[in-house]
Parts: sequence; structure tokens; C-alpha cells
Amino acid sequence: MRLHAVITLMLTAAMLWPAAAGPARAQGCDLGAARVNALDLEALGLDHAERIAFHFDLADLRAGCGDAAAARATFLTARGLIAQSPDGVRAEWAAGLTAEALFEAAQGRFDAARDRLNDAETVLTSAGVQRARDRLVLAEAWVAVERAAAAAGAAHALAEVESELAMLRLRAEREAEEVATRDPEAAAHADHVVVPVFYGTNRARTGSEDPNQFYGPERGWLDLGVVTVSVPRNREVGSIPRRERYPGDLDSYRADYFIIDRVAPFADDYAFTSALGEAMDGSTRRELLLFIHGYNSDFRGAAERAAQLAVDLEIDGVPALYSWPSRGSLLGYFADGREVTDFNVRSLVNYIFLLMNGAQADRIHVVAHSMGNRFLMEAMQELARIYPDTPEPLFDQVVWASPDIDATAFMQTVPEVRHLAAGMTLYASSRDRALLLSRRINGGGPRAGDASPPYPVVVAGLSTVDTTAAGGQGLGHSDYAGPALDDFRALIWLSLGPEERCILQDRDSQFGRFYAVDPVTGAECEPDVFKYSITALRRGGEENAFELLDIAQQAADSPLAGRLDEVRSLITLLTRRR
Repeated sequence: MRLHAVITLMLTAAMLWPAAAGPARAQGCDLGAARVNALDLEALGLDHAERIAFHFDLADLRAGCGDAAAARATFLTARGLIAQSPDGVRAEWAAGLTAEALFEAAQGRFDAARDRLNDAETVLTSAGVQRARDRLVLAEAWVAVERAAAAAGAAHALAEVESELAMLRLRAEREAEEVATRDPEAAAHADHVVVPVFYGTNRARTGSEDPNQFYGPERGWLDLGVVTVSVPRNREVGSIPRRERYPGDLDSYRADYFIIDRVAPFADDYAFTSALGEAMDGSTRRELLLFIHGYNSDFRGAAERAAQLAVDLEIDGVPALYSWPSRGSLLGYFADGREVTDFNVRSLVNYIFLLMNGAQADRIHVVAHSMGNRFLMEAMQELARIYPDTPEPLFDQVVWASPDIDATAFMQTVPEVRHLAAGMTLYASSRDRALLLSRRINGGGPRAGDASPPYPVVVAGLSTVDTTAAGGQGLGHSDYAGPALDDFRALIWLSLGPEERCILQDRDSQFGRFYAVDPVTGAECEPDVFKYSITALRRGGEENAFELLDIAQQAADSPLAGRLDEVRSLITLLTRRR
């Protein structure tokens, strides 16, 4: 065992004694001090880093025993050693600086405490981006200091500090992910990606610290925050593998399952929009994707779907979620339907305004699923009243995915809100069993997401895509996020119209022309050729798309073998049309 480890164990044991009361505590501190004083530091042969760590530990011990003067002197010794360091500062010492900050706060010197925390942040910054936990250590210490300050009657607002904590956590997670992205070797071996999803919800908090149970089905005021979702990379596109329990080491499950790591509410609108703007500033394309979930969805499931869309659509910007108080139960259909209230819709509208103002995004996409389309439609009608005529659309693409809305009402309302988006797309299916059930529940009236004859819905200015052939074996209720994802990607990535998406087949109904997607056969072009073409254009742009294809073709197991000419031709065609 290294000498410093032995010393740390000794100091740790000594630091436990102050927890005892009265004479036992005093005796423990005296014994610990005696042991430390008996050490011959020179004979131990500690290196420079170990000496710094030792003095920080010793200062903690002396502070815990109430010897403030000795603790302060020892902290100063540790800081002096840092200043004399021949190899510069190291991130490991930031924890010692935060311990010093806590000591200063306990002594009532809040300005000195904040100075120490600033020093600690400088240490982290100069050492480069470390694990997200490094910055969290600093942030948690910051909150502890401010709690002490608030208890002492200082002017610091605890709510503002907790908001800063949430912002620091978000920044740390994003920086850690950027490191993996910048490092090709790390990215190649990464088995999961961490996705911070900004959210607004009308769910009431449960009081539970479990991130999976943080919000329940009861209605509450609009709450704003960030939910952090770990998304496995190696999974079927569109899928959300999950477990109810994760016994043992949580990290051992990240390669295979979605995991909700943390739910961090903000104290107010300003903290939310500030963090949102900072997150958006870290992107290149400045894209915002807002997802509104459907019936039978709890907060956890909604966050997972928002994160899945962000990863599978490769959103370069910020994913956002609006979660309304669904019961998250198959038996809660009517209860869920009653949540489409003026109160909740106003909250959604306010949330959209916060997203637009805080993000300052170049492109905003809105995707609503199932019953969530009722909320979106009501909100769009309110926005249309506020903006009856806009020089520029508020949104780039609005996607109505399997909307559980009366078909006639949907057809009548779309023209009223069509001007709010550059493009609107309806994804419908005749094999959507969830909507067939809804149709029976609602007295047989067809739903807008049901493509069964004589439907699907066709409205001027709305692109309708029938995903029946992509339905697979499931409910057929989320085809847009899975089997039909390449069409969805072309829409979000490149804003291609249906006539430009050559995997779509032209169809006619009594209401007019619509389109159908078959992920197996395609149409004018094959699905794989289409997928490789739009992916190259998305990732490389018109300038570098061909270069990316050449690199991909060099791989031993390249799927482009024998298809490169077709892909090049399609890219050329799509580029000309744009």
C-alpha cells in the first residue's frame, strides 16, 4: 500500500472521532493529533502531490476537531505547495480547495469561501475537462457553502445557487460528451451517450429522489428543468430497451439499456433560459427539437423517447420535452384525455415561448405523438391567434405523429395553423392498433392518424405519409421513430419535400394525393441508397459528402460496396434540387 494511502486511512479514522459527543470527541481528536504530530514527513518520502493531499486531509481533520487556527494554517501550507508545484496544478487538488471553502464558510467567511471555489474551478479548467463528477464536486460544495450562508442570514439566494448547480451539471455532462466526441479512439469504444433533455412539465413532483419517480401523474404548475438520459449506442434504431431495476453497478447496464441518471429542476424561468442558451451555444447547427408525448406515458418514458429521437436524429443543438400529466397506464385513457385543459395548454404555449426566447435556435422542430397532438393543436391555435400573419414561420418542421385527434376536426384546423411552420407532415397508419382502439372508444369516429380507407387525412399544405408497410409486429403506433425513421430524418435534416424523398410511393385517395413509405422496397430509389445519401449530406454537407463516402467505402465491411455510384447520383440530384 502506498504511504499516502496509509496516512489517509489514519486521518480518516481520526476524522470519524469528532462525530462522537463530549469527552469521547475530545479524546479522539487529541489521539489523532498526537499520531499526526509523531509522523516524520521527511522520512515518509512523500512526493509533491502526496504532500499536498496530506495537508488538505490534515486540515480537514483539524477543522473537524475545532482547531480553526491550526486548520487555516494547514490549508495555507497546502495552497503554498500547489503554488510551488513544478508540474502545474492538477484537477485532483480541486477537492481539497472545496474542502477549504467549506471550512471558510463554516467560519462565516463567505467571500473567502467563494474565492476558494473560484480557485478550484480554475484548477479544473487548467487541467482540462475531467470526469463530469469533478465539476459536480465543486458545485455540490458551492451549494453547501450557500446553504450555510443562507442560514447565517447572508444575502445569497439559495434558489439561485441551486439553479447554478443545475447549469454546472449540464455543462459538465456536455463537456464530458464533447471530449468523447473529439477523441476518435474514445468515441469508437463508447457504448452509450449521455443526453441532457430540457423539459417543461405540468406534472407535480412526488417528493421522491429517485429520478424515475421524480414526477408523478398528478397535475401541477409548469416545472422547468433538465433530465439526463443515458442512451446505449448499440441497439435497434428507434428502440428503447429498459429495465425496471438496475441492481449492482449502474454503469454496467449503460451499453444495453436507457437509464435516467438525474432530474434537475431550475428555480425559475431565467435560470432555465440561461442554461438553455448556454447549451445551444455549444452546438453548430443550433437545432431545437421539441417532443410532446402521448397517452399512457410516464415522465421517465417521455424523457427516454425524447433522448432516443435526439440520438437517432443526431440533433445538433438541444432536445426538449413537454410532459403533460398522463397517468402512464393502459386504463387511464379517459383520464389522460381530460388533461387537455386550458391550464395545461397555456403552460405549453408559455413553455414554447421560453424555448424560442432562450434557445435562439436557427431551426425549431416540433414532434407530437398520439394524444400529445391534442395539446399541440390547441397550442398552435393559440399561437395562430397571437401570430395571425408572420413574415417568417415560427417553426421549421411540425410533425403530427399518429395523432389521436378526430379526423374531421384535424382537417378543419390545420389550415388555420399552417402558416406557423415551414413544413407540416402527418404520419399515419392503417395498422395502428392503438388508434383503432381509440376509434372504438370515441364512438367510431376516424382518427387523424388512422390511414384506413377512405382515409388517410389529406389537407392542402400538409404532407401525409402512410407508414402502414413499416408497421412491423408491434402496435404500429411509433413507426415514425423506428421503421420509417429514414424518411423522418430526411425531413428533419434536409427539409426535403415528399416529392424529393424518393423512397416514398405516390398514392391517391378521395381526399387527394398522399405518400406511402415501405422500408423494404422503397420507390424510385432503394431504401439503403436513400439512407446513405441523406446521411452523407447531413454529416458532410454538400462540400464534403463525397469525401465521407470515399472514407466509408474503404472500410472492410462497407455497406456501400457496389452502391457508391447510385449514392453519388442521388446526392447530386438532391443537391441540385436544393
